Amino acid sequence: MRYERKYRIESSSFDRVLHELMSNPAGFRKAFPDRIVNSVYYDDINFTSYNDNLLGIGDRVKYRVRWYGENMLDIKSPILEKKIKRSLLGTKEYQKLNDFSFADGAPPINRYLVSNELYPYIIVRYHRRYLVSADGLIRATIDKDLQYLNLMNNKISQVSNKDEALILEIKYDRGLEDLADKYVQMIPYRLTKNSKYVSAMKYYLD
Repeated sequence: MRYERKYRIESSSFDRVLHELMSNPAGFRKAFPDRIVNSVYYDDINFTSYNDNLLGIGDRVKYRVRWYGENMLDIKSPILEKKIKRSLLGTKEYQKLNDFSFADGAPPINRYLVSNELYPYIIVRYHRRYLVSADGLIRATIDKDLQYLNLMNNKISQVSNKDEALILEIKYDRGLEDLADKYVQMIPYRLTKNSKYVSAMKYYLD
């Protein structure tokens, strides 16, 4: 399992945040080419995943289907992710899915679940920059251009809600807390609780 330390940044630019990371003693550098990340988030009829996050439930599970790239209709190489949270630690389980088209609706995932009928509610998409420390032990991502699209009728809404915030995440494996703390204390932003799924749903449920 790994730690994910998150920062929701509303008072700085992408270039400034990137500069601060590249100047960090960890020696962050670009790890992979940038990508557009797309995720369909699923929940039950009671919005259990959404409410568990708001209530700060330590042990919780979230399901999403993820793919990469600009295409928002004919989806190639999607992955079902089961995101498991145990207090401050998290891990993921993966299941490859068949290609699908949103003309036929979001992919059904209930055959992969032990229980609970889940439904697609929201699409979240953003531009992601990938970084890694010089020793390869600490990873960071910066997400920008966040968009939220309603999928509650199993059809993609024509209008997206845009989120101007940047989301910085620092990720490292259990056992590296002391090393990570040395670098994290140099980041001039406040740690926050942030869930893109919750942020997206607030546009439609509040």
